[in-house]
Amino acid sequence: MTGFYQTAVVFGVIGLLALVLRYFVGNDRRAVPDLDGTDFGLLSEVALVPTEEAANVLVQKLKANGVRATRSRNAPYRVMVFPADVANARLVLKT
Repeated sequence: MTGFYQTAVVFGVIGLLALVLRYFVGNDRRAVPDLDGTDFGLLSEVALVPTEEAANVLVQKLKANGVRATRSRNAPYRVMVFPADVANARLVLKT
């Protein structure tokens, strides 16, 4: 009878450990990685240009005016800024 109880306790501990690990480790709710390059996370698009050179000019203009900016890697090139900087970026790009 002792072997049965020991086996039951071992399986009980393994089951409890599996539940605890599933709760704390196995609950991964992160977003799926962006494989096609269209998700830019927190960044907002302020301009769309056909060439890399034009995008670089706009990014440099924004940076010269104190707006953090970047561009996408693929054509058509998107010039993007953080949401808090969208109004300032549009104002800079108008002039």
